[in-house]
Amino acid sequence: MTRLSEEQRLLVDTVRGISEKYFKPDAPKWDQTSTPPAHHIEILAQHGLLGMCISEEYGGAGASTLDLVLTLEQIARCCPNTAMLFASGDGAPCRAIAQLGTKEQKDKYLPGFVSGAWRAAWGMSEPNAGSDIGSMSTRAVLKGDRYILNGSKVWCSLAQVANVFLVFARIGDKQGLGGVGALLVETGTQGFRIGKHLELVGLRGSGMAELFFDDCEIPAENLLLAPGDMRRLLSVFNFDRVATNPPICLGAAISAFEMATQHLQDRKQYGQRLSDFQGLQWKLADMAMDISAARALIHRAADAFDHGEGGSIDASIAKTVSNEMSVRVTNTSMQLMGAYGMSREFRVEQCYRDVRGLSVGYGTTEVQRNLIAREILSGRRWL
Repeated sequence: MTRLSEEQRLLVDTVRGISEKYFKPDAPKWDQTSTPPAHHIEILAQHGLLGMCISEEYGGAGASTLDLVLTLEQIARCCPNTAMLFASGDGAPCRAIAQLGTKEQKDKYLPGFVSGAWRAAWGMSEPNAGSDIGSMSTRAVLKGDRYILNGSKVWCSLAQVANVFLVFARIGDKQGLGGVGALLVETGTQGFRIGKHLELVGLRGSGMAELFFDDCEIPAENLLLAPGDMRRLLSVFNFDRVATNPPICLGAAISAFEMATQHLQDRKQYGQRLSDFQGLQWKLADMAMDISAARALIHRAADAFDHGEGGSIDASIAKTVSNEMSVRVTNTSMQLMGAYGMSREFRVEQCYRDVRGLSVGYGTTEVQRNLIAREILSGRRWL
């Protein structure tokens, strides 16, 4: 782990205490009822944690990428669904507004992300367009001072708790990625409807739903990204692949590891504690090495972004390694706990389900490998 400052160690201890007290006790409830713990946003705001990377000019703490990673790890260790909601104050839509928005957009939304008044979500995927953004069919047509938006989005995390959405759409007649732009769409806009909750394997409390737009009128000043400017979002994509998805995987993996370790120490078979068997000790050692390696890569990538050196290869390596580590660790934890690991009474199986989906979201691990190979073959320095 990166050597932390005194302030960062205090941050870790503080967030861990808050998460243990407020988020951990009811963590299974949100999974079992498919309900987002929306009131946790208020708790996070009260403790000054929401929108922590937003600049002080807009009420944020101006915290570093590493600070955000440390915070998310501790929250996800207790409740991955809450970690997903927490990311709504610092995730991709917020960062896109902070980096690319107009002064009016920043003044309107950024202070609200810090207070929790505004909660953002990302509308990109469509039934027939996932990683291939250029093939999306949702369309916005400019008529006078308004865009008329028609289409739909699917797999939209946080949709049930968000009140402003960064929606990607084809604007104009140009085909492919060059014709795609992005608009800010608020709930309550006529013609905009949030669909039913989408049941997934894990992260059932993340408020995932579909979005529908039927002649939805969006003020022209809500254009965040003009068509043809998608490359300007690369740094936002890369930041999210470092600062949100990986630490949630890391926190959930640590939680499963801790539960499995405690189980091996508590349970006896053949007159010995399970933790006395060398074969099981080796599994614990393997998991500890896996977690430590992933954490080091995440911290390295976060540090690179904080020093203006982070790129797509750093983000893709951190995401892929943390995704695959978390699946291995949670799966092994379930195995070590036997039937207890399969029981919904314990959170280990939930941790496995939660991290499994994160290997698909934010760009699949296969897509990340493509990006890593492309960077290597381009000859850019990355080591």
